[in-house]
Amino acid sequence: MTRDRLSSLVGLCVASLGIALSLSPTASADPPSWNGEYAITFIVGPKSGTSMAAGQPEVQYTDTYAFRSSCTSGNCTATIISGPAPRNPTVPVPVQFTWDGSSWTQVSDFQWDCMMPDDTIQWNPARADVRYTPQLDGSLSGTMHTEILSGACQGTLDMHMTAERA
Repeated sequence: MTRDRLSSLVGLCVASLGIALSLSPTASADPPSWNGEYAITFIVGPKSGTSMAAGQPEVQYTDTYAFRSSCTSGNCTATIISGPAPRNPTVPVPVQFTWDGSSWTQVSDFQWDCMMPDDTIQWNPARADVRYTPQLDGSLSGTMHTEILSGACQGTLDMHMTAERA
């Protein structure tokens, strides 16, 4: 290859690289956000787990909530700012989620309302780990893993939820 052709080739490569870099999307560190009204559908599909509650029938339902998120010093939270109160009165409010880098998460201690065979309720201590993961279509796919710590419903319970912009 002649010196002139080599110089032209190198020049073309450098120019192409410059154009490619100028067209590349800039790396963005936009903070995560969960803002606006979302319809949360609870109990999507069958429940699973070791608790007798996993086999008890429950009806799927949807409630609409408004979320507001904010980030401070790299820590991002999303808080439910309006909507119906939790159906279980022992769930701590306000309900708040923390961004872990891929999902909005929340851990809470509450009392599980264990339905007994005679249709009475026994309140059992429980801890829930809730996770909502953003999807490409703008919705969030949710899971709730509950450890019912003692009582008649002792064991684990897993259920799925969805969150879609209302």
